[in-house]
Amino acid sequence: MTYYSGDAIAQPAAIGGRIFTNRGTGVCLKLEDFLTLLSKNQEALVIVTSEGFFTKIYKYVTAYKGFVFFTESLDKLELGSNIEVIYAQSFSADI
Repeated sequence: MTYYSGDAIAQPAAIGGRIFTNRGTGVCLKLEDFLTLLSKNQEALVIVTSEGFFTKIYKYVTAYKGFVFFTESLDKLELGSNIEVIYAQSFSADI
């Protein structure tokens, strides 16, 4: 895990993009850790969107214990039947 110091607004840029800078905090996870988190949440809700023309990037967002977690994948994930999935055209924040 990396810790950042300095300007709070500059921190998300260091993670690779603007992450809910004006509306709250999002936590970026590795794909494996995101899937582990989903397995802990019995009634998970995942919002999915995809970007890209030649190469699709799938973005996944879920909430757990008051925090928002997200990840990206080049492959579309097959999520379990206990997970409610909403397919969105886009997210309102850059992640």
